[in-house]
Amino acid sequence: MPCLFLTAWCNAHLDDDLRVTWSDGEQTARLPLLDALARLKGRAIALIVPVEHVASCAVNLPAGNAHWQRKALPYAVEPLLAEDVEDLHLALGETLSDGRQRVVAINRSLLEGWLQYLRGKGAQVSAIHVDADLLPNEVTTLCWGNNRCLLAGTDELRLALAPAQLPALLQRLPGPCRVLHASDVTPQLAPAADVSLQALDVALPAWMVARTAHALDLAQGSFAPASRLQLRNWKPVAWALAAVLVAQLAFDGLHIWLLQQQTAGYRQVNESIYKGLFPQERRIVNLKAQFDQHLQQGASTTRLDALLASVAEAMPAESGLQVQQLRFDAGSGELTLQLQGGDAAAFESLQQRLRAKPIALKASLLDDGGMQLNLGQAQ
Repeated sequence: MPCLFLTAWCNAHLDDDLRVTWSDGEQTARLPLLDALARLKGRAIALIVPVEHVASCAVNLPAGNAHWQRKALPYAVEPLLAEDVEDLHLALGETLSDGRQRVVAINRSLLEGWLQYLRGKGAQVSAIHVDADLLPNEVTTLCWGNNRCLLAGTDELRLALAPAQLPALLQRLPGPCRVLHASDVTPQLAPAADVSLQALDVALPAWMVARTAHALDLAQGSFAPASRLQLRNWKPVAWALAAVLVAQLAFDGLHIWLLQQQTAGYRQVNESIYKGLFPQERRIVNLKAQFDQHLQQGASTTRLDALLASVAEAMPAESGLQVQQLRFDAGSGELTLQLQGGDAAAFESLQQRLRAKPIALKASLLDDGGMQLNLGQAQ
């Protein structure tokens, strides 16, 4: 299937004069977009989008049921993506060696803009791939170009970068790296033991066309190509799906009801335990927040007791030192003491004993001849 390669800098509004590359595996040409579509008119094509416009990640999803995997997918990828997940089209890919599944995310409006333009010009987009995804990934593979390089790792790693960034990148890559390049050009790379060069005997776009069968297809869900079969051929399937849907909805409703009952039971048990631990609490507004507050208060009291015990153990006998002022900061866990009485030797002895303990200590002399100690937890 012929491939149409979009440039890295194109936006959602494609222009007739935008320079693009097309290839069918035998012929490759770079020409204005409108001319390329004229050559491809009437043929199903694969749209190749630049990796700069997508995000590639991998997540853990429930095993087995594809329906539940789709339900869980937005929640699984949301912490990994900078954009609002509702604005993204998520394409589910292969399962990696560690059990995670690869996911490619692209802005939904951007992809819709491209497809709307192409279909308006008569193009039949049957598949959508990411250019970096067309590289082999049995080992980490780098496709070298004079101005733009593509990288595909054995996991979810898919990147585009400038040649100037390669030396720093190659030092960070784990394991060996294969570098693909045009047969008449030698990449300018720093010597590295784990880098092997492989010259391509065809143009890169033509070489990539043969890789589309192994790449993740973004044409999923609402972006899947419309079927050409007549609706009447799908009526038996539609009735079967409707029956399955009704059964699934009934199952889901029962499952949700059971979960709600379990949740109510757990809430009652937790509140009973909390009231048993803190009988003085008459009103429960936010169980977790109130419990965390009690834990924090208990931790502060424990730190104060430990610091006071350390000072008491380190205080020299018959030293004449007396505590004039004491202040404890519960937030930072720092204890401040002001001491009077005693002489320089008593002060020095106290400091030496405190420094021998696993606490942080700052000591300073006061204008009135006393000493101030700041004690906290050791870093």
